[in-house]
Amino acid sequence: MTQPTPWRSACEQALRRFSDADSIRFWGIGHEVEGTYQPIFNYRFEHTYAAVLLARWLAPATGADAEVVECAAWLHDVAKRLKDPHAKDSHAQDASAKVAEILAGTDFPAEKIPAVRHAIEHHVGLKLTKRLEPLETACLWDCDKLSKIGAASLIHFGCISGAFQPITTAEILRRGTAWLDLARSITTSFNTEPAREEGRRRLAFLEAHYAQLRREWSDPAEMTPP
Repeated sequence: MTQPTPWRSACEQALRRFSDADSIRFWGIGHEVEGTYQPIFNYRFEHTYAAVLLARWLAPATGADAEVVECAAWLHDVAKRLKDPHAKDSHAQDASAKVAEILAGTDFPAEKIPAVRHAIEHHVGLKLTKRLEPLETACLWDCDKLSKIGAASLIHFGCISGAFQPITTAEILRRGTAWLDLARSITTSFNTEPAREEGRRRLAFLEAHYAQLRREWSDPAEMTPP
């Protein structure tokens, strides 16, 4: 009897296939590594993995169904293309439509698929006017947005920024400082208390980071403490 495929492996492979190809399309160039052509930087995969790590922490911390939250984290952007000017952003619905096919033949509980799809369909947006329900849907939103705040987010944004526009240190500082206002709004929008607490810690780190960058990238006379 054929054993079912582990669902985490199926999710990761599906995401990798889609995001590697889309990243190479986006950058227009890659690197040959041990016989495999790889993108310069696969932002979609790195962001998603950050959300998955958060899902593995947040679901147990809140009492949410861990399988639903992690599976939704793996697949929430599995149909989102980078900077496609010809595409309408329907990536949440498109990703939801792929869930059953990706999980077919795996050991993921079929009765939980609707909950995964619901979470994916409601993860879009950077602010909330009301808390999301059920808890698993709320957790995915929190994990997705938490992944955009903190040390890893600096790496992700820094690696991808040059593909969108010319980048300088001054421009990174300007854009990062502007992002702080949105990051503060995100932090107040989190659905769960653990996410709000972690969001506040990460926000404090970002504020300190950009304050230090501003200090370093200013008039040398301003470097000397009063």
